[in-house]
Amino acid sequence: MANNFLKKIEAQINSSIILKDEVMMAPYLIDWRGNFRGNAKAILMPTDTQMVSTIMQIADTENQTIVPQGGNTGLVGGGIPDQTGKSVILSLQKMNSIIEFSPENRTIIAQSGCILQQIHELVEKQNLCLPLTLAAKGSCTIGGNLATNAGGLNVLRYGSMREQCLGLEVVLADGAIINQLEPLRKDNTGYDLKNLFIGSEGTLGIITASCLKLVSRPIVKSTSIAVIEKFEHSLKLLEMLQNYSGDQVDSFEIMPKTLLDIVYKQFPDISQPIKPESGFILLMEISSSKSDNLEDNTLGKSFLQNIMECFLEQAYSDNLISNAVVAQNESQRQAFWAIRENAPQATKQESWPINTDISVRRDKLAEFYNFASIEVAKICNKSRICGYGHVGDGNLHFNVVEAEEGDPNWSDKRAQILKVIYDSLEKFSGSISAEHGIGQLKTNQLINTKDPNHYHIMTKIKNSLDPKNLLNPGRIIN
Repeated sequence: MANNFLKKIEAQINSSIILKDEVMMAPYLIDWRGNFRGNAKAILMPTDTQMVSTIMQIADTENQTIVPQGGNTGLVGGGIPDQTGKSVILSLQKMNSIIEFSPENRTIIAQSGCILQQIHELVEKQNLCLPLTLAAKGSCTIGGNLATNAGGLNVLRYGSMREQCLGLEVVLADGAIINQLEPLRKDNTGYDLKNLFIGSEGTLGIITASCLKLVSRPIVKSTSIAVIEKFEHSLKLLEMLQNYSGDQVDSFEIMPKTLLDIVYKQFPDISQPIKPESGFILLMEISSSKSDNLEDNTLGKSFLQNIMECFLEQAYSDNLISNAVVAQNESQRQAFWAIRENAPQATKQESWPINTDISVRRDKLAEFYNFASIEVAKICNKSRICGYGHVGDGNLHFNVVEAEEGDPNWSDKRAQILKVIYDSLEKFSGSISAEHGIGQLKTNQLINTKDPNHYHIMTKIKNSLDPKNLLNPGRIIN
């Protein structure tokens, strides 16, 4: 069946879009973490929406399953096919053109294969910004960001990808094209279909292009790292900084000392601006696009720098922090962020970490962290809790790394540890996926944790839009 499918692709489109060489296919068949490996009959690399439509029309006729894939930077196996080799990967990497960029309207329309950093560099030339920041910005694609409803480091201020998107172009399972790319900020004409496809991980349709809204590029920033002894202090400090800055907080990240030590170990050349003896560090950033905030005072400091320093002085006076350092220039700022952005790679290099992507209501986050840490210690008291993430939106990557001296039973303990983490999460009514999606990693957990009626409606939507289950089968809906 797949061979007949590929023959029709060659006849109706071109053989040049078909990739079948095993060596060249290999990077598309394994996820970034190395947890999922699949097989595929071929990889298709269309260059425009009409090609995608034709591919899906042929797939519909031939009952060929299709796995859409962007930059392959996902963390739950959503873009990796199963091991049967029956599916075909549809890569959007060559659909990387900017369709329209309107600085006046503050919008950009881009094909889904555009790299996030490519968008950043283009719009910043016009003093604009797409406020989505991820560690994978140099390789992740806009289509993948939308398919997973990516969050990132600035959700606290700007929201996730749903908040950045005005419209989509989507190819359905039968090849039909939905074109909703008009750059309108207000369109109250019926059901908002775009939000159905955002976060659907390619299971309902293939996002081929999007219209994204832009904001003023921050021209002044102040970034600091502070040491806290207790997780609880982070929430008090967040409220303080929001009040001090007038809600100009872009990012508010937490990292435990255990994780910081691993980053310093795995990246010995990285700057080490602060080395706490215990507890956590907070990485905080405020920004403004107002030119008058650039003005220096008599001490040569910007308006935001004064705000940050006053905030830290008050926090120290209130015994909420024990030490702090403020970036004095852009080079130092980037060095601060390098610590946070290298955290996932550091734990990957250190051992075989247990990774999660959970969310809890903000006022329960510290309680969850402490409770889950105790439960994990009951199974393996020498394992290293490396829970880090976005305090401001309640999103925590509560990850666990094996004991520094190693653990011969680590492989056996992993399932137990993961279970107590998710049992703890259920106790606090949290979500099993805050920003990474469901993919093939969490399909069973979704069934067990989602409200049954909600899940039933999700299956009905899937069956309505993709009755033959051709699009990314086994992802989200099992």
